[in-house]
Amino acid sequence: MIYQLEIPEQKLSGWETKRAIATALAASVFLGLMPILIRISQDFLSPNATVFNRFWIGTIIQGLWNGLLPNRKTNFAIKDTSNIKRLLVWLLVLSIVFTLTQLLWSLSLAQTTVANSEILHCFSPKFTTLAGWLLFTKRFGNRFLTGMVITTGVAIAIGVSDISYSVSLKGDGLALLSAVFWGGYIMSMEKLRSYLSPTMIVMWASVSCAVLSRPVILITNDGMLPNGAESWLTLILLGFNTIACHGLMAYSLKWLSSALMATILLCSPILTAVVGWALFSETLSQINLFGLAVILVGIYLATSDEGELKTPEK
Repeated sequence: MIYQLEIPEQKLSGWETKRAIATALAASVFLGLMPILIRISQDFLSPNATVFNRFWIGTIIQGLWNGLLPNRKTNFAIKDTSNIKRLLVWLLVLSIVFTLTQLLWSLSLAQTTVANSEILHCFSPKFTTLAGWLLFTKRFGNRFLTGMVITTGVAIAIGVSDISYSVSLKGDGLALLSAVFWGGYIMSMEKLRSYLSPTMIVMWASVSCAVLSRPVILITNDGMLPNGAESWLTLILLGFNTIACHGLMAYSLKWLSSALMATILLCSPILTAVVGWALFSETLSQINLFGLAVILVGIYLATSDEGELKTPEK
């Protein structure tokens, strides 16, 4: 008689799941602050110059921070060297889609309202889910799809209640296009998470965006550097905020799928409204608060689908 030893598949512990979701929610807080800081920066600089400066400053901030860490060598190590070609392809994809996301998003915020731009970015989970289904034949559970539809629908509905009546078709089109590339960025970040640490992914994204946005400034003949202490302070805050947001995203994608990550990040439009209320005395209605509660319910449904949670790497 032959006995066969079966090792059960390792599942995520409750603590790992909660930590990954909490980290993704923290990323949505920083993401919610992003459009406000970008809009302030555009009082001093062009949209393209804002992108260039926030990422070279963010690169320096991250470089200084990593230089102080004791495990800085492992932060930049490649975890899987079995398929370097695939790694290089995903690095190229991330560089292109991330740069396009930032340039288009910054341009849209210069031509339309923050509310309009945030509403259109709520379509990112749908783009990510559709791409996963079409390109990678990924299947999604009913609980995730239900949670995604609820979260997306409520975020859009709340945004519509705050939307400006001065609609710019060009600005809104740029925002929608940036949402498409944003979904591609999250998906490429998820793929790179199998090869690189969060530190390396965010550093690559920052450097590539700074390098690729530089020729755009030369072509458009925009002013490159800020002038004045207030503009420098805004860009430094943007650099810190960017590194924190994308670092938390990259960390969470070890355990969460890109579609689930995009769904959780839908908290950011409501958080943007809360920050606007706190800093600029903007109106925060009961509908906004109710919408945030419903979005959290939708996120709970999406995160309770085990198909969107990954088994830990050995």
